[in-house]
Amino acid sequence: MCWALFFLLALYSTLIDLSLIIRLKTDIAFISVVIAASIIIGAVLAAAVCITNHWINNRTFLAILITIAFLLRLGWILWIPTPVQSDFAEMYQGAVQAAKGDFSFSKNPYFSAWVYQLGFTMYEALIVRVFGEGLFILKLLNVLYCTGTVFLVYQIAARLFNESSARMAGVIYAVYTPSILMCSVLTNEHIAHFLFYLGFYLLIRKGFHWQTWLYTGILLALGDIMRPLGSFILLALGLYLFFLFLRNGKRAKLQIAGGFAGILAVFYIVHYIVSYGFIAAGVTQYPLSNRDPLWKFVLGFNHETNGQYSAKDEAYIAQFPIGEQRMEAERQLIQERLSDTGKTAALFKEKFKIMWGANDAAVYWSLGAIERPNVKDILFKTERVFYSSMLLFAAAGLFFMIRKSENDLSVFFLLLVLGYAAVHLLIEIQTRYRPFIIPSFAVFQGYGIFIVFTHLWNKYKRT
Repeated sequence: MCWALFFLLALYSTLIDLSLIIRLKTDIAFISVVIAASIIIGAVLAAAVCITNHWINNRTFLAILITIAFLLRLGWILWIPTPVQSDFAEMYQGAVQAAKGDFSFSKNPYFSAWVYQLGFTMYEALIVRVFGEGLFILKLLNVLYCTGTVFLVYQIAARLFNESSARMAGVIYAVYTPSILMCSVLTNEHIAHFLFYLGFYLLIRKGFHWQTWLYTGILLALGDIMRPLGSFILLALGLYLFFLFLRNGKRAKLQIAGGFAGILAVFYIVHYIVSYGFIAAGVTQYPLSNRDPLWKFVLGFNHETNGQYSAKDEAYIAQFPIGEQRMEAERQLIQERLSDTGKTAALFKEKFKIMWGANDAAVYWSLGAIERPNVKDILFKTERVFYSSMLLFAAAGLFFMIRKSENDLSVFFLLLVLGYAAVHLLIEIQTRYRPFIIPSFAVFQGYGIFIVFTHLWNKYKRT
């Protein structure tokens, strides 16, 4: 019920945000239009999958799906010359220097505080070293990783539910505009998300064979080195395995506990090897870590910015050197901001609305510096309707699961969704942090569409 409620609250926040942006009052007529468009998307997908189930076998459908996903993303990076900006520019410029054997960039404040960014930077450096300077190869690799994630969404949905749900989930994610738009941005999320979801897929497909936890541990570690979400993922995985532990017999309990211990061991061994490999190579003097761990909480509890970035906070904190002195200043700020429980509750409400209801940042990051107003407007509206459809049908699917008690495999992805939402009540929020969880949304949307229209069709046949 909590999971279904999350999707409904996110849908409500989306409708409120969209109505305010177009300067309309949120009324029944407006909400009806958006929901109607969302339902039409579901109906079209359901009809298309029903037809393809009879005429196209699984392998052919998957080949068509992957081809479409790849061509859409390839076409986007060829059409839109997105420049490198913000943090992505810091990492790319560092990669160019590292490719030439110059690691002096690692001493600047950005990499000194957030050493973990060196993982993705050195990955880019390897690509630059092999193929030379230029953005195209890096963007092409983004296309391949994103296409790979489409494949994994399909496979995970098939494993959790059925072929029809998998086909709808795969199509949804293949055409979801932010997933296409962000391919032209040199962000670390594409490779990280592919590695994470590949690890998830292996885990639910193979269970706790020793090879599974070995490969899963490696994939989660490499994903975390690219983008540091590993601690959160391991916590969600631990809760999921505890859930399985309680539901199984003694022999299975030992296998589950041993598997989780193996994943943890491999995860930290890979981290240690890469981290101290960088130190030994002279890339940095620090392990891959966050040397300013309270900064995200300082921003997350800022009432003035509703938990978003604050230049004022950055200017204040920057006057303190990294270490205990800075952390003490950050602790004081956090304590002050949490002192009023009423304001904190209101802050959490606003953060939820922004994080899960505001428009996706993909248009800004991909097209922000490019004058294409008409394209931006179309993409913005398309994303809003597709995202609303995603939330609506995911909620519908989860309400059905409450009654029918579906298989245990889905619990892990539900824990990911709720856990990710809970974490972002505490830390800085940006809608560009949303893409990690969108593949899970697509999986549940695919099932929701399947179950809703199957129910309607069966009801129609009985009348």
